[in-house]
Amino acid sequence: MKKKAGINLIVIGLLASTAVVGCGSASNTGTGSSGNSGSGSSPVTLKLGMWASSPAEKQLVDEQIAAFEKANPNIKVKTQVVTGSYLQAMQPMLASHTAPDIFYVDASYAPTLESSGALMPLDSYIKKANIDTKDFAPAALKAFQWKGSTYGLPKDINTMALEYNKDLFAKAGITAPPATWDEFQKDAELLKAKHIVPLSMPIDVARYYPFVTDFGGSYYDVSANKVTFTNAANEKGLAFYMDNMKNKNIVAPKDLGGDWAGIPFSQGKVAMVAEGAWVIPFLKQSAPNLQYGIAPFPAENGKAGNMTYTVSYSMAKATKHPNAAAKLLFFMTGKEAQKMTADSGLAIPSRISQQSAFLQKKPAYKAFVDGEKEAIPYQFGTYGQNFVDAINKATEAGVLQGMAPSKVLSQAQQTLDSQANQ
Repeated sequence: MKKKAGINLIVIGLLASTAVVGCGSASNTGTGSSGNSGSGSSPVTLKLGMWASSPAEKQLVDEQIAAFEKANPNIKVKTQVVTGSYLQAMQPMLASHTAPDIFYVDASYAPTLESSGALMPLDSYIKKANIDTKDFAPAALKAFQWKGSTYGLPKDINTMALEYNKDLFAKAGITAPPATWDEFQKDAELLKAKHIVPLSMPIDVARYYPFVTDFGGSYYDVSANKVTFTNAANEKGLAFYMDNMKNKNIVAPKDLGGDWAGIPFSQGKVAMVAEGAWVIPFLKQSAPNLQYGIAPFPAENGKAGNMTYTVSYSMAKATKHPNAAAKLLFFMTGKEAQKMTADSGLAIPSRISQQSAFLQKKPAYKAFVDGEKEAIPYQFGTYGQNFVDAINKATEAGVLQGMAPSKVLSQAQQTLDSQANQ
């Protein structure tokens, strides 16, 4: 899943008004005791909101829904596929209480929706249905928990790994992918000596943030929902990334003719990229003869930092059928549906119990599954896209102008603070 969604202040304001209205609802309080569950004689029709990255994804969801309806004959499910900007399309529906009963939520903007009151807290429903939440990949589950409550269950996961071109490695005399970033820097010198670009990575916190955490830093304090750009501990990791950009060990995709790193990699223009599992189907289609391998994301300072990119099924606070919606949500994230996901090979199941079956069919994905063990969610509280824009623009300016990391971080903090005061 390469997509990213933006959030602006208008969105937050819109959803904040939703929260006031939503909290005034006497029927939907997250107690798990209201609404037609679809278990009686009265039929219930639910709506499921999603995007579809491919026809195969829509087919998988349709098959999962068919299995649900067979087991719950009094509940019918209609899908609502959103095209274009998913979040922008969902905003007015959430504000007007016309959103689907359950729907996809990307982890990157989940805290904003959770804090707004637009989503139903699921804890009482989880307890009532005896859902084993320990079976979910921990970082992925954590991505949908806010202030002690759970607002979604992850339907799949993704992390970063290191993809490398075997032919370009052979030209440089490299026999194995680097296991650490120190080894990467040594390999980079061998590659540059053969006029080969070592690694392509965008100037994007969504890719380089593990450098910051590996060196002991953190841009965000989860417990306080506070941005901490100017924490001095952040400077080492950012300096490591910027230094490697400066000496051309890392080159931005746009400087190699692509809008993301998979493109120059597919064209044989770069020896390595650090992308998620979404790169595999892309390479299968665009570069079927490319000889490449996939290795674990390199570690540094004894840490193997990584990021989880995940999507949940969450419930609209305004649903008229919370009990039936909970049944559908738990089925779509349950073992039967996740086994169907594993069998399809379209995504990495979020349930640990289903990942072995997935890897038997898709062994190339092992590095991505293993990456989850030390991953943190790709999300920065309620700051959303403003956070990402502030640090990305400051980092890009720092790389282009040769700024000190401390100045880059200070500039990002000032930008975010000024937006908060508007």
